[in-house]
Amino acid sequence: MNCKAYAQGLGALFLLAHLSLGSAATQEAGFPFKFTPIAGKDVTIDQPTGSEVVAHLPNGKQQSLAVVETYEASDGIKYVALTNDFNFDGAQDLALLESSGYGGVNAFYQLFFWDQQAQEFKAFGETVSNPEADAKQQVLTTSTRSGPIWYTTKYKLEQGKLYPAVEWEPITVNDGYWQRLTFKNPQGKVIGHKVINSQDEQSGDAGDNLPFVVASIKVKKAALYDKPSAATKTKMYLVKKDEVTLLDWQPTEGDPYVGEGWFLVHYEGKKVVEKWIEGSALVKPH
Repeated sequence: MNCKAYAQGLGALFLLAHLSLGSAATQEAGFPFKFTPIAGKDVTIDQPTGSEVVAHLPNGKQQSLAVVETYEASDGIKYVALTNDFNFDGAQDLALLESSGYGGVNAFYQLFFWDQQAQEFKAFGETVSNPEADAKQQVLTTSTRSGPIWYTTKYKLEQGKLYPAVEWEPITVNDGYWQRLTFKNPQGKVIGHKVINSQDEQSGDAGDNLPFVVASIKVKKAALYDKPSAATKTKMYLVKKDEVTLLDWQPTEGDPYVGEGWFLVHYEGKKVVEKWIEGSALVKPH
């Protein structure tokens, strides 16, 4: 399959737009606080016992939401909740701070969507980090820092439900110049990969429409492999200054912090070749 066909395939499969931040969520400093999921319906969120968070609903009933930590001002926690339309159904939803990590960089929230018919909250069922909602593109983006690396997941709507459609992973080669996208369907099955330039993440374009990375061979002779493993070396090779399109990436020995990993490359010479190559053989374009 050539690059053009590969790109068209991705375009047909994935219509997820890349995040460009929409309106910021309302941040609540502490309990209790009141907000309005939909016009004319006020809800008060409280933590009366110091652990369990409850919602006082418009119908006069009380709904138990979650048991979360009790934060004091001395903990360095400025906000305990976010309110925003996280699932893009026209109603304001709730995100409760569950915990934080990495010196407060990672803020983990439990999401509760307002059910307009039932007039109560429905739990999302997943804990998300630093959620950002883009109402225009209808994309919920979460991000988590681990060491020097940021990992991003973009949630897409499918029949009114959010699912993790694209995972963005920095590639350690060339000082994080590239990123690997992993596309999934609503059932959680991986349905494609792509390598992009990191700066393209800020373009506002969809992940499937971003251009493939073109790199050059920097060594005299670079062996090609059937799989991302030294045991699958073929007799084929590329030479210095040959240009290849990067289709996918895999870390070395399953560890992204060891070596420069492996790239699935597309090369068009006398014949089209798609094989794996060691990342150390590649250099980013100037």
